[in-house]
Amino acid sequence: MKLVVHGLIDKRAEIVGKIEALQAQLAQHMADLDSLERSIRIFEPDIDLSDAPVKPVPPPNAAFRGEVQRFLLDTIRKSDVALTTLDLARLVMEVRGLNTSDKALRKLIATRTGHSLKKLRDKGFVCSEKAAAGGLLRWQLTGKPGEPTGEWRNGSG
Repeated sequence: MKLVVHGLIDKRAEIVGKIEALQAQLAQHMADLDSLERSIRIFEPDIDLSDAPVKPVPPPNAAFRGEVQRFLLDTIRKSDVALTTLDLARLVMEVRGLNTSDKALRKLIATRTGHSLKKLRDKGFVCSEKAAAGGLLRWQLTGKPGEPTGEWRNGSG
């Protein structure tokens, strides 16, 4: 029983530490925002910043390690046609509940999807071919249907 309580107390201490770190980060961001607003007011003293746009920033590592690559492999495996990087990025956004009409976010996710696909290509799981003159790539699994397409890290097929 004491071991369970000790583990819960350790977990509580970890969460309290995270909260304190986030509060310190929030205080720093508030100070940065105040400095920016004072700088803006030097050039435009009567500006109303309450209507200024807010740019949502996606978390840098919202997915668990390998989660996106597994999703990409599964999606490519189930598809009858080769999918482009943009097609796959849109599907990633839909599955993760992200706003697909946000151009900046769409570009970011497409870049991240491209990096994941390149890693899969380097491991031999997928191959790519040019889809258009603009450098867009189409992706498909390597090998023949039913054959293993590379080896997983733990050695299983």
